[in-house]
Amino acid sequence: MRQSKSGADTAMAESRETQLGLQEYSKLLYGDEEPQVELYDEGAGVSGQKRIDQRAELDRLYRDMHKGIIGTLVLAREDRLFRNKHMDQVGVFTRLAEEKRIKVIVPPISSAASDERTRVYDFTVYRDLVSFQDKMREAYGYIEGHVKHMLQCKQNKADKGGYDGRLLPPGLAVKGKKQNQVIVVYEPWAEEMRKLALRAQALDWNIGKLNREVDNMAYLFPEIPDEDREKYLIKTCIHHIPGVGYKPRSEQTLRDLFTNEMLIGWWQPDDDKPDVIIDNHDAVLDYALFAEGYARLKGYTLEGDPVENHRGTTRTPKTRETPPDLLFHGRLILTPPSPDETTFISFYEQIYEGKATSNYLGYRKPNNQMTRKRWCCIPASAFDDIVVNRLLALEKADIEMKDRVKVTLEEVYNQQSEDFVSIPQQIQGIKTQLTENARKRMKTSIDDPMYEMLEEERNDLMQRQRELEAKKEKLGMVDSPDEIAQLHSLLGNFETVWPTFDLNQRQRTFSLLINRIEIEVVSPHWLRLSIDWLDAVCPRLDVAYIWKVSPSRGEKFSDEEKEIIRQHYPRSPYMEILKMLPNRTWQSIQGQTVLMGIKREVIAEPGIQVGICYKDMVPNLDERYLFGDYETTLSYIKTASGNTVKSEAPLYALWLLPAKVENLTGIVQRYLNGDDCLSQAS
Repeated sequence: MRQSKSGADTAMAESRETQLGLQEYSKLLYGDEEPQVELYDEGAGVSGQKRIDQRAELDRLYRDMHKGIIGTLVLAREDRLFRNKHMDQVGVFTRLAEEKRIKVIVPPISSAASDERTRVYDFTVYRDLVSFQDKMREAYGYIEGHVKHMLQCKQNKADKGGYDGRLLPPGLAVKGKKQNQVIVVYEPWAEEMRKLALRAQALDWNIGKLNREVDNMAYLFPEIPDEDREKYLIKTCIHHIPGVGYKPRSEQTLRDLFTNEMLIGWWQPDDDKPDVIIDNHDAVLDYALFAEGYARLKGYTLEGDPVENHRGTTRTPKTRETPPDLLFHGRLILTPPSPDETTFISFYEQIYEGKATSNYLGYRKPNNQMTRKRWCCIPASAFDDIVVNRLLALEKADIEMKDRVKVTLEEVYNQQSEDFVSIPQQIQGIKTQLTENARKRMKTSIDDPMYEMLEEERNDLMQRQRELEAKKEKLGMVDSPDEIAQLHSLLGNFETVWPTFDLNQRQRTFSLLINRIEIEVVSPHWLRLSIDWLDAVCPRLDVAYIWKVSPSRGEKFSDEEKEIIRQHYPRSPYMEILKMLPNRTWQSIQGQTVLMGIKREVIAEPGIQVGICYKDMVPNLDERYLFGDYETTLSYIKTASGNTVKSEAPLYALWLLPAKVENLTGIVQRYLNGDDCLSQAS
């Protein structure tokens, strides 16, 4: 059962009742036997154009068909299954139905339909297969005809300057109903938009600075009163903060607003064409003000003439033809510092003296703000080596690991064959269609209109294939028994086999062996690495503290910090000053004192560690040292610092638990005795 339109289960209840009635019809097929009828109800708002794996109930049906527990399928109409343009989903379904000898029955939906007959499809019969495929083409033909007609009507309306449902910049709203809708100025927001534009001009159109100012506001545009909601339709990309107002969430939003010609009354009927209608509706911003900002941000005027002095993108984004040579690109997770913040992991490639180095870059962003801040920078190659070496250590410590991994992955592979059966079968079906498509293109002249259609089909199929491959990777699906055998050979002879693996094979190795890998910023120098290995590799959470030779980049000294230095640096003890400035190293504090012209008036204290800060020792600033007590913590910091060199060894890992499981006994005993500091480092 399926209804395409959202809300159709109530608005078109008769359609739903008709489909529900098929349960009783199905029971009649059993005669005197005990009915065994299963309902697959997708409800309303589910498009037939989605893939099998994107529709939970259809995917469940497909799995049950594969298990052999479905013998007959009853539908109100054939298009309840699919509206599939290139028949890739249809082919996957009919092949399985033929293999399992599953029939499809479509009874007349009304007793008044005397001209209709019950349609029965037996896919082992070629004639039935062709008839079903014809119905599937008709189903998508409805989409092609009906939807294209609606889109054309919508475009015709836009061509005349009419509102076509698009989002509007703040300050504009829609008034009226359907064909009589007109775009008007919504003054409460238009006034704020004018203030914002003047402020942007005052900042020389520096959108970065403007974003930071807006971030500090509770809201940018006020709440819309109920009476205005009844009077106007306001469709905008600005985020709503319930009970407060509206505010952008993206750093790009304000830049886009100040280059949106609708604010000066212009209307572009088609986004793909440069044609505009001047004075289509009332303007929100003064033409001269908008034109100035447009030119500064775009690099050319509204008339298309280039300008020299503009505030375009200051950094040209680099595009890569291949993914970065990083093992955990797209998989490494950064722990948010609080529930109110979001974190991101990106990568950055730096070229110095002809040598390229890559880093994992961590960013943090409060959920109610636009701008994000760089939070940490992790040398990627060194980080990847830490995880590789840890796997090597675990493998050396446990000669039975490779066999356990093999058994576990075989069980996973068998289970995935049931849980995600449609995905590999869809991929295989698409490959078959691409081969057929290539054969047809070879026989078709480039000048033939059919060639363009075949090119479109190929592009659509390849896009579906990429999406399915990405989903398979995200699910951590095992490709084949051959992949399991390859991994088994690696874990049996790691140091010999690993160098022969290419990047894709290395990434796949950790995709299969690691459930989750996460980094937490503990202090300017310390990172906490948590690896949730496959249980067959390591049955416990594997945790390491990683020391970075280069601390996280701090902000400039604030006025409050400078005042602390002014009052306490001359005579206060070294450790007291570090406590008051917990994110600052003694080295950075001394650098600031030189700029301020302040000198130390007491004799230098012995044992001062110039390269560490108080938070490196007490991360939560709660007087609890990271590794139990001051002496132990300082000892580990000295060990880590002594094993790191900025250019050669920027990271050093201290693993909390040993690689050998049997060595856990003594650690557990020490923990029970109350010693909860770092018990073993490797």
